[in-house]
Order: sequence, then structure tokens, then C-alpha cells
Amino acid sequence: MLFPVLNLLSFLASPALAYATAREPDHAHGCTHGSCYPATGDLLVGREKSLKASSTCGSRKKDPYCIVSHLQDEKKCFQCDSRRPYDPVYNTISHRIENVITTFKPHRKKSWWQSENGKPDVFIQLDLEAEFHFTHLIMIFKTFRPAAMVIERSADFGRNWQVYRYFAYDCASVFPGVSKGPLRKVDDVICESRYSDIEPSTEGEAIYRVLDPAIHIEDPYSPNIQNQLKITNLRVNFTKLHTLGDNLLDSRVEIKEKYYYAMYELVVRGNCFCYGHASECAPIDGIKDEEGMVHGRCVCKHNTKGLNCELCDDFHSDMPWRPAEGRNTNACKKCNCNGHSNQCHFDMAVYLATGNAAGGVCDHCLHNTMGRNCEMCKPFYYKDLSRDIRDPGVCTACDCDPDGSLNGGICDGHDEPSLGMIAGQCRCKDHVEGHRCDKCKSGFFGLSAANPRGCQPCQCDPRGTVSESPKCDPVSGDCFCKRLVTGRSCDLCLPEHWALSHDMNGCRDCDCDVGGATDNHCSMENGQCRCRSHMMGRQCTQVESGWYFMALDHYTYEAELAILGQGCSVEQREHQPGRPATWTGTGFAKVPEGSSLEFSINNIPYSMEYDLLIRYEPQVSMPRDWGEVRVTIIRPGPIPTSSPCGNTIPADDMLTVSLPISLIPRYSSLEMFIGGDPASIARKQSYERYRCHEGAKSVTRPQISNVCAKLITSMSAIINHGALPCLCDPQGSVSSVCDTHGGQCRCRPNVIGLRCDQCAPGTYGFGPAGCKACECNLEGAVTRSCDQLTGQCPCRPGAFGQRCDGCQAGHWGFPNCKRCLCNGHAEECHQRTGACLNCRDNTGGDKCDRCANGYYGNPVLGTGMGNQCRACPCPDGPNSGRHFAASCYQDNRNRQVVCNCNQGYTGSRCEECAPGYYGNPSQPGGRCQPCRCSNNIDMSDLDACDRRTGECKKCLYNTEGPDCGVCKSGYYGDASRQCTCSFLGTEHTQCTARDECVCQRATGQCQCLPNTIGLTCDHCKPNYWNLASGRGCEACGCDPNNAVNSACNEFTGKCQCRDGFGGKTCTDCQENYWGDPRIQCRVCDCDPRGIETSQCDQKSGHCVCQQGVSGVRCDQCARGFSGQFPNCQPCHQCFGDWDRVVQDLAVRTKTLSERAQEIQTTGLTGAYEKAFRDLEKKLAQAQGIVNARNTTAEAVSSLMELIEDLRYKTYTQTLFTINMTLLQFWSLTLNVVLNVLLLLFGTLFPPGAYDSIHSSYNKSRDAERRANQSTTTTPSTVSQSADTRRKTERLISAKKDDFNRKNAANKRALGDLNAKAQTLDMKKINEKVCGTPGDAPCAESLCGGAGCRDDEGNRHCGGLNCNGAVAMADNALERSKHAEKELNKAMGELSLILRASQVADAKTKAEEAKSKAQAALDKATNTKNKVERSNNDLRDLIKQIRDFLMQEGADPDSIETVANRVLELSIPASPQQIRHLAEEIKDRVRSLSNVDAILQQTQDDVRKAEQLLQEAKKARCVNRAEGVKSTAETVKQALEDAKKAQATAEKAIQRARADIGETEARLAQVLKCTSSSEHDLNDAMDRMGNLGREINALKLKRAHNSVAAARAEETATMARDKANEAKQILDGELMDKYHTVQELVDTKAKTVQEAKKKAERLRDEAKELLKDAQNKLQRLAELEKDYEENQKTLEGKAQQLDGLEDKMKAILNDINKQIQIYNTCQ
Repeated sequence: MLFPVLNLLSFLASPALAYATAREPDHAHGCTHGSCYPATGDLLVGREKSLKASSTCGSRKKDPYCIVSHLQDEKKCFQCDSRRPYDPVYNTISHRIENVITTFKPHRKKSWWQSENGKPDVFIQLDLEAEFHFTHLIMIFKTFRPAAMVIERSADFGRNWQVYRYFAYDCASVFPGVSKGPLRKVDDVICESRYSDIEPSTEGEAIYRVLDPAIHIEDPYSPNIQNQLKITNLRVNFTKLHTLGDNLLDSRVEIKEKYYYAMYELVVRGNCFCYGHASECAPIDGIKDEEGMVHGRCVCKHNTKGLNCELCDDFHSDMPWRPAEGRNTNACKKCNCNGHSNQCHFDMAVYLATGNAAGGVCDHCLHNTMGRNCEMCKPFYYKDLSRDIRDPGVCTACDCDPDGSLNGGICDGHDEPSLGMIAGQCRCKDHVEGHRCDKCKSGFFGLSAANPRGCQPCQCDPRGTVSESPKCDPVSGDCFCKRLVTGRSCDLCLPEHWALSHDMNGCRDCDCDVGGATDNHCSMENGQCRCRSHMMGRQCTQVESGWYFMALDHYTYEAELAILGQGCSVEQREHQPGRPATWTGTGFAKVPEGSSLEFSINNIPYSMEYDLLIRYEPQVSMPRDWGEVRVTIIRPGPIPTSSPCGNTIPADDMLTVSLPISLIPRYSSLEMFIGGDPASIARKQSYERYRCHEGAKSVTRPQISNVCAKLITSMSAIINHGALPCLCDPQGSVSSVCDTHGGQCRCRPNVIGLRCDQCAPGTYGFGPAGCKACECNLEGAVTRSCDQLTGQCPCRPGAFGQRCDGCQAGHWGFPNCKRCLCNGHAEECHQRTGACLNCRDNTGGDKCDRCANGYYGNPVLGTGMGNQCRACPCPDGPNSGRHFAASCYQDNRNRQVVCNCNQGYTGSRCEECAPGYYGNPSQPGGRCQPCRCSNNIDMSDLDACDRRTGECKKCLYNTEGPDCGVCKSGYYGDASRQCTCSFLGTEHTQCTARDECVCQRATGQCQCLPNTIGLTCDHCKPNYWNLASGRGCEACGCDPNNAVNSACNEFTGKCQCRDGFGGKTCTDCQENYWGDPRIQCRVCDCDPRGIETSQCDQKSGHCVCQQGVSGVRCDQCARGFSGQFPNCQPCHQCFGDWDRVVQDLAVRTKTLSERAQEIQTTGLTGAYEKAFRDLEKKLAQAQGIVNARNTTAEAVSSLMELIEDLRYKTYTQTLFTINMTLLQFWSLTLNVVLNVLLLLFGTLFPPGAYDSIHSSYNKSRDAERRANQSTTTTPSTVSQSADTRRKTERLISAKKDDFNRKNAANKRALGDLNAKAQTLDMKKINEKVCGTPGDAPCAESLCGGAGCRDDEGNRHCGGLNCNGAVAMADNALERSKHAEKELNKAMGELSLILRASQVADAKTKAEEAKSKAQAALDKATNTKNKVERSNNDLRDLIKQIRDFLMQEGADPDSIETVANRVLELSIPASPQQIRHLAEEIKDRVRSLSNVDAILQQTQDDVRKAEQLLQEAKKARCVNRAEGVKSTAETVKQALEDAKKAQATAEKAIQRARADIGETEARLAQVLKCTSSSEHDLNDAMDRMGNLGREINALKLKRAHNSVAAARAEETATMARDKANEAKQILDGELMDKYHTVQELVDTKAKTVQEAKKKAERLRDEAKELLKDAQNKLQRLAELEKDYEENQKTLEGKAQQLDGLEDKMKAILNDINKQIQIYNTCQ
């Protein structure tokens, strides 16, 4: 491609020729062996019509124009007419654009292109028909060259234009911002000026080269270069004309006629653009061929095609198309399609994937082939390996079932062992198998082409299938289900079942509540049943919040709200706290015999059969129960025959019933019990077995069983079609939620009703806080009840007030009202006390019988002038503002008024301030105030504070200041505490002495030294230590990296080091280590046998050796010792003598050696170099003096001194020579001495002597070894001593710091004391110590003194009448001895008192007595409960007998037998015996009145109480009660058997008789247990009486201390509460057992219900027995009341004893204080 460019350059510039030759292709081979290019030519030839100009002169008419200068011709202006082409003969004035095309004709200079006059913006454009290579442009102008122009090109047929080059005379002004060069790259856009000058005026050239030869091109075939040469359009824009400037001065048209563009010739060189794939070009279709024309269609080679050879030829796309480059043709490669296709295309991805080897992809493969090279078979075909790849039949069709195969039956197209592919093998879907993929796998079914996996999984739910197998029918897919499972996949439960699981049956029963759910269907997922209204829970057994289930007696109608008949009345009853109510509503309706009640029933929600229940309570006036009740039902209209009650006849509405009768839903009329299905039968049996209807008969319902609760809940849901709303009254109830069973709302205090909507009887004021008690006074009110709204009680005559508890105005003393007595000074008095209210006339008192405070007189005598109450003159009256007395009175003798002054006032008229007060009460408004001295003055001292100003003058308690509110120096707080600053940690400027320091007066804080803290400055700051230094604490300085924390020991400064570190600040290695801790610490490698201590040198690691051991590790014998380590023995004494001689010689030799070494190093003159310099200096000075012409006497003297000095120096040099000789001499002497030593050694130790010495030495070593063994064997005395020494050393080391600190502190203290001692005066000391003047001689001093002695030689200091410290100490000693004697005497008396009174054991015994009393109370309560239970059992027995006799099947003989048995029954004791027993109980309880005696029981009584406890345990009848229970179970089973065999009536009666007999026997046992318990109780009462008599004596002794009994009230209250709590617990347990027995007896009596008329006589006798039992029970209740009163008395005495104990403690504390005072002499 570069070749045509270089052809042009060959004649433009010779340097370019050499450049071109290197890149020029070889034309000898044409396009065969490399790139080839078409010839270059003028692109304008033949393209006149493609060349156009935007402006041409004369294009529309003739236009005149002129030239600037015309020297040859005279004519200067001409005509231009370009409407017709140029003709050299006929039309020479035509100047069209085609005239610029080079023709090489003779008239070349006579034809040109010319633009219109004065038009600066003109362009010439060449539009080519194809892509061409453009190399350069040549323009030759006829007139001035343009002042500015732009060459542009387009490579996309004019859609986008790019600038080649700017040309301008002044680039900066015409094309600002465009670079002026030089060129650095071939595609740089610059502005050039060399072709824009105004000269020459004609035939000026403008040349542009696309590739500047001055720029070296690395790769001429690069895309950048190719893109730079490629054009489809070329445009030259002329933007500015050159002028001479006259157009600026003259705007005439004639001026513009000489300025225009005119061009002789335009050459656009280029060639056909073929990318190196063609050497010639041919005309494009439709383009006329002319000679010399450069055509635009390449004649392509290298298997390429296209207008510019820009494409590969057909079926030659195996390699990417590329331009030819030099010797590389980059020819397109033929595709390889194995004979199965003749079309292909290039795919760059394939080319890259093959590593740039081939990118051709075959198109439209034949013969069922496919792939890039048609080398694979199409889907559904596979390669036949027996045929050649180019064989048309190489691909064979697959034989696969399309339904079960992947991709519709595709098989493996070829063999590929690595992928498991076998040619022709079918690929089955996931759930398909077989050679043809035509059958389902096990566990799958339904082969289908639409299924991507072939077959469907069996979808069998393992929970519902038999054996939990996933297999199913391979065609239908039906699974094999369990018994309660259905569905094709066994994933559904049968109707009325849910919870599909792995159970044997697969599903569970819905078990929906028969009443709470609409049916037994539920959700299979969660088992949720379909609930009725407001029911919830899975089984619909629960209600929503705010709803409830009704009880069986829900539809209750109160008699007090009914229409009362004649003689009937309403009786309201109040609830007694702690006792169950036996009625509902507000009370009862009293109904006499023959009267009637009319109830209105209008809220029955469900039509069915109901049982009527009437609850009543017999009155005392009615000895017998009701005999008969007639019930008449009045209906609002006829009964529809379609209703459940349609078969009712009128006679059914007239009922005569025996009591009790019920008003509850009859279960036998509900479908849930009579449906006939097994569930209904089971429900009915459960309802009857558990006697669920019995719980509705009593007002106080027992706890019903879960079975009954569930059945009644279901009944409620059916009857009410769901749950009932709570409808709790928002004011009367605590919340809107009620009890789910029964609907009872939680009522506020004193509110009753199912919905808490009314006040209880005896209360009023229904509201959010509940109801308030009426509190009607029973003495003044008719009833306890009051008005429900106002609370007004109905008062009796004479009673007044809301509660009827007061008298009328002017009276008092309710209920016996009397007139108020107020001496005429008041109209009303207190209702209870009669004290007058609002006394007038300055009177007061309960009867207005005395004067009010501040007045005096006698108001009782009347209100006359002489007897009225007058104001007290103290000094003025009460309301005068100057009244300072609480009261006054008139002295009867002198008739003077005496004032009782207020506190702070004194004087006869209270006109002065008392001591401790100040002020001026004599002035109006003046008063006396307490002196503001902070309670630190003597209030009785007149001068303690100024009586006028209040200034404090005599402050006490170490205080000072105007208000005594500041502590004196050295005191703080409340001034009673002295500053206790630590002298070591306090600033010394704040201390006058060691124990006298100043602190802050408010807080006591001392002024601490630096880094010292604490109120008394007694310890260091955290991370500081060394308080004992007296200069403040020092920083611990613990190494932050090696220490655990920054804190250290406050006394030693030792930091807590991490493992591996030690030292005081953790900057050293730890113990038994050495080295630099910053680098590495090494363990001390010492031989333990030879070391003195385990710690080695911390720097070098050398061990500390024992004596006789040496070496770094202490593992060898030292010099002077011999033997084998560790047994090192000292050498003979002679070794030491000679060793010292040898060592001395060695030292001297070493010194001489070092001296010789120094001389050897420095030379002989080295050591004397300084001396030589001094000699030279002296000689120079002498020479100077000699040479001096004027020599003075002084100079001569100096010269003589220098001469003497030089002589001395010379003598020294002579000595130097002598010293050298001496060195040699010493060397010889050393050798001689060494020889002498050797000779002496031989002389001193001949061979025999040496052996003797060696033998002795061995003996010594042996003796030493034995001695060592005796000391080294452990344990031994030496080893024990060593251990003791080490322990002592450790203790000394541990206590060293503390000892040092204390020692330092003691030294400082001693120093301070010494300083103080220096300042002491012996005279003053004598006076203070001995009590005599210090300067009196010993002979004259009666009290002695320092250094004085008596006649016996003893020290004499102090004596009688001496007031010194010694005398005072002697006196104090005598007093303390006397006090000690008195104290010992008092202690002896006290011990006697303590032994006599046993005060220490009093409280314990009192508690024991109290517990015994509690036990007695429990036994009495148990006895009462047992009696009640016996009565109940008796009542139940009578009921059983009654029911038995009412049974229709009972024959007369059986009735007679039962009657005889009943008549034979009797109470174990007669009425007289019972009364006697009651009297005895009363006596025993009365004996408890002396409760004080009980509180002083002895330990023997404790043992007796324990014996009582054991006996009480023996008396328990728990086992017997269990026997009763087991027997009752047996009876229960027997009665069930009797129900099944009811046909045999005789047999049933016999069993009933047997049961009754057993019951009677058990009742007798119960009575026997009761009697035994009563006997035990009586015994306990006797013992308690004895205890009472034994304690009477101590009670009398302590009677005078009964005042201090207030503390025991709370204890007594708690004891009483515990007793009541225990009683309630026992009551609850007995009640539960009672209910249990009642249920058992009821079960027995189920078969005997119809025998009332046959047992009238027996019933009357039983009633008499019951009445007697009730009377006895009442007597026991009275006894219990008496017992409780005695218990209160007992508690009061216990309080008194507690007070006595406190009193004794106080006395004991006082004694201890006195003992302490005597001991400390304070």
C-alpha cells in the first residue's frame, strides 16, 4: 500500500527514495509472494463530473474581473463567462472547475478556474466512487495564493469530515488554538504558513503530503497509517483572500473585481485502495474508462473479493481477512467442510478458540451433518464408524423412543470415552430406563414426551403409604394407602381425620368437640375444627377472650326478684369474709307454708327438656324440711307440634315434686348423649359415672373433674349455639374478661353479680372503685343495709346521721343521748365524749370551764364583769403583737398575775430574752430568737451570746467564729473530730508537730504531698509508691510491655511482671534468668551442686559458685582445690604460701611485659618523645638569648636557668640508657628466679616426702567425705539448719521492705523526738511530772525530781499533795484498783442474778411454750373438724337410708332390717358425758389465762412437749383413712357390678346392706379416732396447766418491768396470723377429704333413690340425732372462742416477757459500758 506513495516521493524528494526502497515489494513475482499495489495516478482524470466548486465566476452571467498588475498587456480588466465549457477557440473566457485537471495541452496556461469576485469562503470538493489511497495534493494558483485555507477528507462518503491540514498567513489570528507544529506524528493536525504568502502573485504552489517524509514510520501497514491514507471525498476550503488593503478604504464594487481565487492546475495523486491484494484496478460498473484514469475497482488476488478487496472470497473464510503486508500475502484460506458443504463464514470466536489456526465455519451442511467442519452428525443421527467422514452416508438415524429420550430421541453422535459417549446410544430422561428409553424406572409412572424427565415420580406420601414405600402403579400412578388415608398419592386423610403421619393408621381422628364444633370435620393440615360462634382452639373447646361457657345452673332466677305471694318477704344477707356463701344474689325470699313465688322465664335459648332446681335454707322456726312443692308452668301459648316439646300434655305442666328438684338442662334430651353412636354412648356413660349433674345443686360448687368440665362445655356450646358474651360491667368489674367456666366476672370490692353489676348487701355507691360498706350502726339502724345510692341507713327513733350512729345537735352519748354542758359558752359538743366544741368568750376545756391560753379568770361562775376571762399582761394581750406567754394565772394571795413565759423569754411579764436568746421584745414587733451559734454555746450562760445582737461570745466544742460555725484549727466536721493527717503524706508546712496537722475544716481533707491521696493522706495514688519517703509518692515506672499493669506494691515499689521478666520495674529478666530482656532472656545454666544461689549474674550469666568451685557453670574445682567435681578438696597449706609468691612474681612479670610491649609498639623514643621536644624548646630559647644583641642581666639569668635545665634533661637521657640495661637485667633475673623456684620445689618435696603428704591428704579427704556425708544426707542437722536458714532469709527478704519502711519512719520519728527533747526545759518537765519546781534541790523538794533519790536509794518523784503526772498516775492506779474490786464484786452479783433468773434462756423457753400452745390449738381445731366430719357422714348415712327405703324394689323385710340397724346406732358418749367433756375443755382453756407462767418453762417441759408430739404422731389415723378409701373403691366396683345385674333385685339389696354395714363400721372408727384425739388434747391441757403453775413465781418477780412490753405486739399478731393460716389449711384439707367421702357415698347410693315414704319414722329419729350433734358442735365453737381469748391473753404476756428481755439487755449494756470506763480510766 505504501508503494504508490513512494512513487510520488521519488520525484518530490530524494531522501524519501531510500526510505521507500526498504519497504518496496518485489515486482518480479507480482502478487504471488507478497503484497501488491496498483499504479498511482491523478484521481481527477476522468472525474470532471465528480469535481465541484462552491463558487465560479460567470456561472449565471458574464462577470467582469481585473488583475492587480499587467505588465505585458495594456488591458487590466476582463470578462468571465462560464455558462459554457472552455474552448480554446470559441470560448476562452470560461473558467469552470474542470479546467484545473492536468491535460498537458498547449493552452494549459490559458485555461483556469476562477471564483466570484470578493468572495472569501469558497471550497473545491472531489467525490470519489470508491475508497482510494490519497498520497498528496498539488495546487498552482493564477492569482495570489489564499491567505487561509483548510484541506479536509471523508472516508465514509461525506458523512463525517476530518481536517488534514490548516494553511494560513497568520495562523494565530485565523486559526487560534491550532498548533503550528512541528509534526511529531503523521496524523497530527497543524497550521502551516509557507504556502500562504502574498508572493508570488501568480503561479504560486501549495503542496500537501499525507505522509511527511521527515517522520519515520515504524509500520506502514498499521491501521493508523492505512486510515490516514484512505479517502472517499476530498475538500479544499478557501477561507480568506489576500488583498492590498484598499478594500478596507474603498467599498466600491470595482475594488473587489481584482480579488478572487484562480487556479491553473490541481493534482490529487492516489491509487486504487486494495489493501495489498491487487496490482491493477478496473473500472467500476457505470464509470466511463478514459486514458490515464485511476479506476476504483480492484482486480483482487489472494482469494479476496470486494470493491477494495476488503472481503475473503466465497468458501475462503477459514482465516480472518487481513491486508497483505510486505512478503506476507495474508491470503484467505479455503474452508474444510469434508465434502458436505460449499459455503462457510468466518467466526472470530472460533478462530480465537483454535489458537488462531482456523476460524471458518461451514454453512448448510448436507448429508445430516453439522459442526464447524461438518464433522459431526445432526441430532437424531450418529456417526457410523465403518464409513469415511466424507461419505454421504456416514450419519445414521437414532433408534430412541422420543417420549423417554432426552431432546426427543437424540442419541450419542459419536464415541467419546472420556464423556461416556457411545455412538448410537440413547440418552434417557432422568426417570426412564431401557435400551430405547421406553419404560419408567421403579417409583415412577406415566411415560410422556411432554414430561422433561420422562416419567412422573409416584408422588406417594411416605406417611400415608403402606410400608412407607414410594412405589406406585407404573401406568396409573395410584399409591397403596394406609387404613385411614386416601387420595391417589395417599396424601389425604379420610373425612373426619387429620395429621397425616407415620403412624400405623396414617391419620388421627379430628375429635372435634361435639358442642363447640359444628361437625366432626377438620382441616387436614392443622386439625382445626369448624367452630361455632366465638369458639376457638383446634377442637373448638375454648372460647374467645370476653366470652364464656355457661354452667349447668346458668339460668338461675333469684327468689328475691320474683313476684312474692302473700306472706313472703325478702331477706338480704351480707357475705362474711372467709366463709362461703350458701345463697346466690342478694339473699333469700322468706316463703311461709301455703304461699307462692312467681318467676318469669323468658331467656331460654334452646328448646329441650330441663330439670327444675329450687335452692332453699330451712329456718329455725321450721323443724322439718319442706315436704312437697307444687310447680305450675304457665306457657305464653300453645306448643308447636314440630318443636322438641311438641308431645307435652297439660298434665305435664302441673308437677308435684319432692325436694331437691333441679332447673338444669336434661342431658338425656341432647343428641350428643342419645345419638346412639359409640361416642354418644361413651359421653353418656362418662356423664353418669362422674355424676356431672351433682355439681350444679350446691351454691358452693366443688371442683369438677376435667371430664365433666369438657362435657358441660359441649352442652353449653350446643344450647347457646356457641359461647356467651361476658358483658362485664365496666365499672363494677376489674376487666372485661370473665371466668370461661360459668362467666363470673372479676368484681371490684363489695360488688356482686355474674356481671359485677350491683353492690353487695350492706354496701352502696356502685362505681369504678367498687362499693363502700354501709357501716350502719346496729344500735341506731334498723338493718345493716343502706340506700344503694346515698348510703343512708334506716335509723331508729332518736338516732341521726348517715350511719345512724349519732345524736341530734346539742346532745351526746349515743345511743343514750344527753344534753351538752358548756356553761353557756357553746351550743355543740363531741358526739362520743361530750367535749364542747367552739367555745366562745375566750374560754376552753371540755365544758368551756376554763380560760383559753393567753387569758385568765373563772368562766364557770358566769360572764359577769369580775369573772370573765381577761387577757394576760405578758407584757400585752394575746392579739397585741407583744404577747410572749403560753398562759397566766392570778395568785390567790396577792392577786398578782403570774405569766408562764414562752421558751426564750423571762421576766415577770416575759419582757426580756432568756439566756441563749437575743432580741428586743420591748419594741413593737420585737421578739426573742435563739442565738445562732450552731448549738455550740451553753444555753444557760447569760454571756454566751449578746442579748441584743445575738453575737456569739463563748463558743464551745472546738469551734470559733461569730456564729461558732467554724472549726478551730486542727479540727473539722462537727468540730468534735480532730484532724488525723498522716505526717508522712501531708505537706510539712501544714503540721506544727508530728501529730498536729491542719486539715480542711469542712471535710477533714489534709493537704497531701505530690501523688499522695486519701482523707488523711495515708496512701499513694494508683501506680505510685514509697509513702515513707516523706517527699510524696514516686511513680512505679513499671515497664508497659513487660508488666501486667502499671500498678506496683505501695511499700516496696515492686511491679507485677509478666512471665519471663523480673526486677523491680520488670525491665530485667525474671529470677534464675540472665540477658537483655529487650533481646532475649536465657535460663541460668548452673550446676546445682556447685552454686551458692540459683540466680546467676544477670548481665554475663556467670553462676555464683560455692567456695572451692569455679567455672562459668560452677562445675569444676577452683584454683587451690583438687579432686573430682563436686568433691573438691582444698590443697595443702604450703600451696597457699608458694602460690602467693608465684602470684606476686606473675604480677611483676606482667607489668614488665606490658612495659616492654609498649616500648616495642612506640619505639625507644616513643616513651620519651615529650622530653625530647622540651629539650629542643629549651635549646631554641637559649639560642635566642645568645643571638640577642642587647642582653640584659635578666636575660643572662634566664639563660643560666635554661642551661641547668638542659643539663638535667641530658642526665635523664643517660638514665634512659641505664633503664634499658635494667630491663635486660630483670629479664635475666626472672629466668634465674624461676630456676631457683624449681630447685627449691625439688629440695622441699623429695619423692618420699611427697608420697607421705599425698597419703595424708587422701586420709584428710576421706575424713572430709565422711563428714560431708553426715551433713549432706537428708534429713540431717545440717540440712535442717540450711532449710531454716533459707526460710529465715525468705522471711527477711519478704519483710525487708516493710522493715526498712518502718525503720525509716521510726528514725524520722526519733529524730523529731530528739529535736523536741532538745527544746524541752527540765524545770518544766519536773513540774509536770513530779509536781515541784525544777530548780529546787532534791533535799528541799518534797515531791522529788529528776535524779532525786530517797533514803533507800530509790528514785524519788511525786508524793502526797503533789500535783505532778506521777502523783496523778498513782492516784488513778489506786482508783482503778478500787474500781476493779468493785467491778468484780458487781460481776459476781450479776452472775448470781443471771444464774437465778435464767434470763438467757427465757426467750427460747417462751418460744417453746408458744409452739406448744399452738400445737394445742391445732389439736382442738382437728377435733372440731373431725366432729363436723362425723356429723356430715351421719347426715349422708341418713340420706342413704332414706334413698334406700324410697327404692321401689325394697321389700318390707329389708326395710325392717335396716330400721333395726339404725335404731341400734348410738353416739359413743351420752349427752351428760359430752357436757362433762366440754366443761373439762373449758377448764383446761381457762388454765391458759396464766400465760406468763408458760413463757418460763424449763428444759424438762421441752422434753414433755416432745413426748406429746410423739404421742400425737401415734394418734394419727392416716392409715385408717387410706383403708376407708380402698374400701370405698371396693364398694364402687361392687355397685357397678350391681348395675349390670339389676334384674336380680334381692342380690342388689344384700350388697347395699353390706355396704351400709361397712360404712357404719368406718364411721365408728372415725369417732374412735376423734375420741383418741380428744383424750390427747385433754392430756395436753393438763400438762399446760402444770406449766402455768410452775411459772407463776417468775411472773410475780418480773411484774414491775411490764412497762416495756410494746415490742411484742407485732410478734403476737404474726403468731395469730400463722395460727389462722394453719387452721385454714387444715379446714381446706378436711373439706377436700369430706368431698371425696361424699362422692364415694353418693356412688354407693345411686341404686337406692325411691324409698322416702317407707322411712318417715327412721328419718325423724335421725333428725333428732342430727340436732343433738349440732348442739354439741355449737358448744365446741364456744369453747374455741374461749380458747382464742385465752390465746390473746397469752400473747399479751409474751409481749411483757419480750419487754423484760429488752430491759435486761439494756441493763447488761450499761454494765458493760461501766466496765469499759473502769478499764480505760475514762
